[in-house]
Amino acid sequence: MSRPDELMWGLFNALLPNEAPKDIPLIGVRCSCVLLNNLAEVTITQRYKNTSSNPIQAIYVFPVDDEAAVNGFTAHLGQRTVRGVIRERKDARQEYNAALALGHGAALLETAGTGALKVQLGNLESGSEAEICIVYSTLCAVEGNEIVVRVPTTIKERYMPASMLPSEIAEQPTYSHSKGVPYGLSLDVDAYMSGEILSVSSSTHPLNVRNDRENRCHCTATLGVEKAAMDGDVIIRVDHTELHKPSVVLASQPDVDQGSAGLMLTFIPEFEEEPSASGNMEFVFLVDRSGSMGFGGGKRPIDQCRDALQLFLRSLPEGCTFNIVGFGSRYEKLFSESRAYDSASLAAASQHVANLDSNMGGTEILQPLKDILSNQPGSGVSGFVTRTLFGTGTQQRQRKLFLLTDGSVGNTQEVIKTVRQHAGNTRVYTFGVGEGAAMDLVRGVARAGRGDACFIRHGEAIDEKVIGQLSKAMEPTLEDVKIDWGVLNVKEQSPANDSLAPVFNSTPYTVFALLSKDSSHQGQVLLCGIRDGKEQKFSIDVTPWTTSRTDCRILHSLAAKRVIRDLEESSAGADKNSPAVLALSLRYEVASSQASFVAVEEREEMQEGIMTTVRVPLSSISSQPARQESPQFLFGGGGRAGWGAPPMRMQSAMADYSFSMPPRSCRAQRGAPPPQASGPPPPGPPPPVPAYAPMMRMASYAEDSDEDMLASDLFDSEEPPIPTRSAAPVSIKGIKNLANLESKAAARPRADYRLSSGATTTSDPLQAIVSLQTVSGSWDLDDRLATAVELPKQTIVSAQPAISASNASSLWATAVALAFLSIKCGRKQAAFSLVEKKAKKWMAKQDGSSAAYASELIASAKNLF
Repeated sequence: MSRPDELMWGLFNALLPNEAPKDIPLIGVRCSCVLLNNLAEVTITQRYKNTSSNPIQAIYVFPVDDEAAVNGFTAHLGQRTVRGVIRERKDARQEYNAALALGHGAALLETAGTGALKVQLGNLESGSEAEICIVYSTLCAVEGNEIVVRVPTTIKERYMPASMLPSEIAEQPTYSHSKGVPYGLSLDVDAYMSGEILSVSSSTHPLNVRNDRENRCHCTATLGVEKAAMDGDVIIRVDHTELHKPSVVLASQPDVDQGSAGLMLTFIPEFEEEPSASGNMEFVFLVDRSGSMGFGGGKRPIDQCRDALQLFLRSLPEGCTFNIVGFGSRYEKLFSESRAYDSASLAAASQHVANLDSNMGGTEILQPLKDILSNQPGSGVSGFVTRTLFGTGTQQRQRKLFLLTDGSVGNTQEVIKTVRQHAGNTRVYTFGVGEGAAMDLVRGVARAGRGDACFIRHGEAIDEKVIGQLSKAMEPTLEDVKIDWGVLNVKEQSPANDSLAPVFNSTPYTVFALLSKDSSHQGQVLLCGIRDGKEQKFSIDVTPWTTSRTDCRILHSLAAKRVIRDLEESSAGADKNSPAVLALSLRYEVASSQASFVAVEEREEMQEGIMTTVRVPLSSISSQPARQESPQFLFGGGGRAGWGAPPMRMQSAMADYSFSMPPRSCRAQRGAPPPQASGPPPPGPPPPVPAYAPMMRMASYAEDSDEDMLASDLFDSEEPPIPTRSAAPVSIKGIKNLANLESKAAARPRADYRLSSGATTTSDPLQAIVSLQTVSGSWDLDDRLATAVELPKQTIVSAQPAISASNASSLWATAVALAFLSIKCGRKQAAFSLVEKKAKKWMAKQDGSSAAYASELIASAKNLF
């Protein structure tokens, strides 16, 4: 029997728990996103209609990004608009309940754990519509050369470990899912970059992209279907020319904390390559083998993990130790303790990985984690060299722990706390695999372990992300990081100077700060640290964020949210009634565990009737993967591009511009009337800004047209249920017979390659080649290699040049393997970069060989293909 106060995903009434549920038609969901480089302001609008004969109290719980700063809430009840104001959580609840007792309408917005919001609408009258508008700011991820915009639409049920107390379980939200829900998603993105936009793409949904012909740093995009199924995240990627430029951006608002400024430091370093002492490391792979890892069409999460581990194993350096630990309801180790990386241990590990399956029950992550962390790195391994770890000045062995999971657990905070306690000798890198992996778990564990996190969605290539994380673990990092703010008067900072994370090569490093009202807004910021024993310093100029907007609070909101998160995760913030968290929430109007939004609509008349119980669940997570190749949706022609459209680049860059903008829709403004749609900015070249082009307003419903947006009938409640992504693909305007083309491509035969373990086969030539590499980095010239490179063995032998070295056959086989990878798998070069580096190093060390000679052999071997 469910608890009266339990949290269910979707919209429902909680006053009559014994009554049979009745659907509320959810007419549609709209997401409007304004993107400023990797900063995003997102407005989620969900519209419901009460078709019953009685008023209802509607409650819904909806997923958002776990790091989102929720700073705006508006409820449109019929013809009335009520705007939320921030209050202490208990005061907001009291105000809400008091309004209902008097017969008024009211709305309440609360956080429901990490990454979820709970909204209550009281006295929603019969026949009326409820439109909920939630505004949040977030920092988008940067992967390679792309900014990644992610819109979550559903979430997995959290697994409750057996160790959790009933009182702890009672505090966890529960979720309601259903297949074939009758509502869908409309999305529009308005992107402003500091450099020329090169491409806009999606691996999850077709897009319509329209470029700004007068400003190459601006474009808009909408989904290429009228209503997209809400059974998986929406992922959009934007590439532009100044992505890796360091910056310190500052913005102040007169009505925020007496005119104080918010600040964001962004640093993406390109360090010189340094020799790594990675042979002194212990590598432990903690792999989720719970039942949910077996769900999904195409490659399941467990299949992706097998591929990842095979790449991991071949990319490890000589001289290291390693182990593999699988967990579910129980856990098991490949070796009782980490073993030296040699031919025997590699063969055993390869066979073990080939047989991994999702057959271990639940997601009990805490106990195996404690087991691993309770032992000193490298314990039990003779001759394991000690060295300084993480720049702390103490002599310790290094352990690098890699967690691969699709899970969501109820004891996330306990897991994070355990990792933080051992951050002195273990660095943790995490992978969220598949749809619905809990962002708070994946990011929180990596943050506590001073490592890095990444997500691998269905249809995304796992190879490059796997090797990217392993490369970070093996390369020197910038440690003991400190920031000198110069003349800036910083009063709050996240992370704090005494807990700044290490800086990884080619990885975005972001720090937020809140300045006092009397602080200077100019100057330089100095970031310094120690890398490979050498001090390094980086100076970055402060750039004021020039914008005509009077309500642009992204930097303030995100900075406050980060500081609040740090307080809540630290031991000092363990108190659920933290005064510091409450003070920050109220000062900067950001929802938190201590502060909520409440809105009251005073009514002269109260509608008669008894409230009834109704519910609209979220869509179930799709069991089908997204497209295996990420289609590019670039600019060209009339500004539209669809799935399969040929890439077209814009020809030249243009300067950044500032635009005049009206206030943001759905933002609570003191004493201001409801926002009205506004026309486009006036013509003429506006003044340039140094780093960021500012926001334009959100799209207004009144502005929709068939030319501008395909989802103009978003709120038509008579539409049939939206198909999930397992249904046939939707044809895009201008791209005909897409389904036929895709079915032909899927039917195209591909060669099967047997892995070296002999346990399974793969159609991936990269996996086939990598599986044959030895511990030293070489390949053997045998029938398996010939099969993998699709050449007769005799052809390879006959093409071998005269080589004076005693192991000439292995040298030539290694050259052939590298030549094949370069020519046949060149698009995945990042995925086999460590394999290639190890092989070339081995070739250069052989008698009579050198790096130059190795390159000559590889060039000669390329003639075979």
